[in-house]
Amino acid sequence: MNKTTRLIFSVIFIFYTFFLAVLPASAQTVFKFVAWGDTKGDTQTLTNLSNQAKALNPVFTIYAGDLETAGFTAAGMNVWKNALNGGVNNGLFNITFPVRGNHDNAVAGASTAWQNYFNLAAQVQIIGGTNYSALNDDLTYSFDYGNSRIIGIDVPGNVTQMTAAQIAWLDQRLTDAESSGLTHAFFFWHGPFYYIANHVSPLPPASLISVINKHPIVSAGFYGHEHSVAYTHINGSRIPGITQQFEQFVSGDAGAGPTTPSSARIDYWLDVGTGGGFLMVNVNGGQFTVDFYKGGTTAVQYSKTFIKSGTTPPPPVTPTRTPTPGGSTPTRTPTQSIVSPTPIIGVCTYYKN
Repeated sequence: MNKTTRLIFSVIFIFYTFFLAVLPASAQTVFKFVAWGDTKGDTQTLTNLSNQAKALNPVFTIYAGDLETAGFTAAGMNVWKNALNGGVNNGLFNITFPVRGNHDNAVAGASTAWQNYFNLAAQVQIIGGTNYSALNDDLTYSFDYGNSRIIGIDVPGNVTQMTAAQIAWLDQRLTDAESSGLTHAFFFWHGPFYYIANHVSPLPPASLISVINKHPIVSAGFYGHEHSVAYTHINGSRIPGITQQFEQFVSGDAGAGPTTPSSARIDYWLDVGTGGGFLMVNVNGGQFTVDFYKGGTTAVQYSKTFIKSGTTPPPPVTPTRTPTPGGSTPTRTPTQSIVSPTPIIGVCTYYKN
């Protein structure tokens, strides 16, 4: 190989290496984020969990409500913000996307005060996300990261409080995500789709069930309210009328728990004791793995992997790309019905069309 040829190959190699280094977040299909919620007054537990989560280097975190105990106050939010930053300004506040819980909505003017406190569109830019869109800025919103759409909805209480406007907006954002060639939709709000513990709730609105049934892109929902760290597979045996199965995770013990859920309403529960807990979601193309952590223990306590059949769809070639087609009713491998009090580590796979 002569000098000229070696020089050409060197330039190509340098360009290729640089291109990979600056690959935008929109092209990434491997990333991880933390899901947690429900601190209320126990900011010391949140402080400890924050530093534990920070060490795992998530791209962002989602927080499913009840940041405070008795409504929005600037002073109370500043205490929560300091705890979320681990008491040492570790930066998690700037990459955390919250929604409100019922305790965040306990005073007049709470929604306006919340919107004045957060600037989530700017935080999407901080993490390298794209396509921030809002029904109500900083309250009900979505953004894209990698091959996934993240959707937060302002439901300060049980899922039955979700409005018709929010459900229509969710439908639109899921349709748009599918037509954009994304692989996953992860949504989060406060009250679980399917209650598991002490916050007994009627069935979700029929219109919400109908929307989810239309969209195979739905992968998982993350919630708080029930002060537990638990997993439930959602199908027709859990919620009558559900034909598009998805996964439910409750991660509502960043200080407010623990609450023991009903064994009949979960597939897995982590007893976190008094240290709280959180979830780490690892997205890798068409699959995602959810790791369960409890405060003060660095080891993963339980892990479960879910796989959507096929490969990650290519980016759209025209603005009129049709939605991702649905498939047959998914099946899954048997899951553990209730966790023993000792830590369990296991990996299962769920194939979803």
